Amino acid sequence: MKPRLSLAILGLAAQSLLLGCENGNSFSATESSNLKPLAVMYGRFISSNKGRGPMNEQELKAFIKSRPKEELANLGVSDIDSLFVSSRDKKPYKLKFDAKSPVPGQSSNIFAWEQDGLGGKRYVAGSLGEILEVNQEKFRELVPNP
Repeated sequence: MKPRLSLAILGLAAQSLLLGCENGNSFSATESSNLKPLAVMYGRFISSNKGRGPMNEQELKAFIKSRPKEELANLGVSDIDSLFVSSRDKKPYKLKFDAKSPVPGQSSNIFAWEQDGLGGKRYVAGSLGEILEVNQEKFRELVPNP
């Protein structure tokens, strides 16, 4: 590869990293919240139940409690009940349970969100495991009837 092309690629990669850090979505904050392991466990429930989501919080908690301790430790989970409480606003997450299988090709459904969040933004979790920090307008779009 030519040196100029290598430098151009390196410059674009650095610029992408810097722009990604400026958008306010802190990856490390998202990853350290309780919502990420909860979303992972939600996705594993769906995978283990032929595409069916949990019918209620009790069913999801029972599933999580049934998982091997090593699996929970790898996700940083030491207290299952704390998974259901936001580490930012200290309130229980609002959860939406839909036992129906998602339609193929459908985008992820939001199943959990912070009640208040922080600084006018809330974390939301999708059924495919993604965590987003969104403002009030985007929240209303993603969760029209909270």
